[in-house]
Amino acid sequence: MSSGKVLKCSLCEEPAVTVVRYAKLRLCRKHFTEFICKRVLKAIERYRLVQKGWRVLVAISGGKDSAALLHILTVLSKQLGFEVIALHIDLGIGEYSRKAREAAEKLCKGLEVPLIMLSLGELLGAGIPELAAKSRRPACSLCGLVKRYLINAAAVELRARAIALGHHLDDMLPYIVKNFALQSLSEIGKLGPKTESGEFFVGRIRPLYEVSESETTLYTHLCNLPVVEERCPYSVRGESLEKEIREFLNSVEVKRPGFKIAFARAVAKNIGFYRKGMTSATNTCRHCGMLTSGDVCAFCRLTERLLGKPMGLDVRSYIKRVSASVKLS
Repeated sequence: MSSGKVLKCSLCEEPAVTVVRYAKLRLCRKHFTEFICKRVLKAIERYRLVQKGWRVLVAISGGKDSAALLHILTVLSKQLGFEVIALHIDLGIGEYSRKAREAAEKLCKGLEVPLIMLSLGELLGAGIPELAAKSRRPACSLCGLVKRYLINAAAVELRARAIALGHHLDDMLPYIVKNFALQSLSEIGKLGPKTESGEFFVGRIRPLYEVSESETTLYTHLCNLPVVEERCPYSVRGESLEKEIREFLNSVEVKRPGFKIAFARAVAKNIGFYRKGMTSATNTCRHCGMLTSGDVCAFCRLTERLLGKPMGLDVRSYIKRVSASVKLS
């Protein structure tokens, strides 16, 4: 403001740190962090993401989104009566992975949350750079495959009832719009607030489904949570269709505050329609016993080709040993 007047919180006399336009609120540090926790609580209740007595495995990368998620779920776990365990995968990407690992360890220590630490170097004898070079696949594609397997295997071995991911509103909506434009409607079925669990697959939940990226960034900053500031060296830079869609959605949000949340809720309400075309894997891998659509899961196929041996069963045994050394309730 031109007068230099400090805006005060709508709920108290403290200086406001942000304006939440869709809620017509100016909020101080305390009331903003409470506001975000309440938003996540309402999402958990609205979409029935967690139940009392559940063990929830939170996948943390060392970045701001998963740090905010773990902090919020740790707060809410006491209120709702569920257990939180964190999982971090050291991807072996040089200095980036070292800093990410340190941030994850510091975060969990501060929150007093049990941490399961998996290292690709210990598991497979190689990190993502070496595996990508050997496979001649894009690093991000290979990384996604490996992380999905390890996260699900850890959840199965830990008997978790849900895997919580740090995907927020601005992660999900661009892909929803992209898949709708390309009429890949069944793909939208994977982008709702949750997926259901099966015997060899633990369902995913996205408690930040109605929280924006700017909100998670501010929450992390205000709570002084340890995060790795650098981007993964393999992350895609420059222009992409998803980035252009995100910018378009943000421009609509500026003109019509609350549009993105309304959009996300509408997709969640109709998620059953989009899931009609989805096919479910019904087989179990003959090497490791995890769910797969064929005879051998993608992880065991990959490791057999690159390392000469399907590593799924070894990974599951490793996770059991690591978990046994961590104090769980």
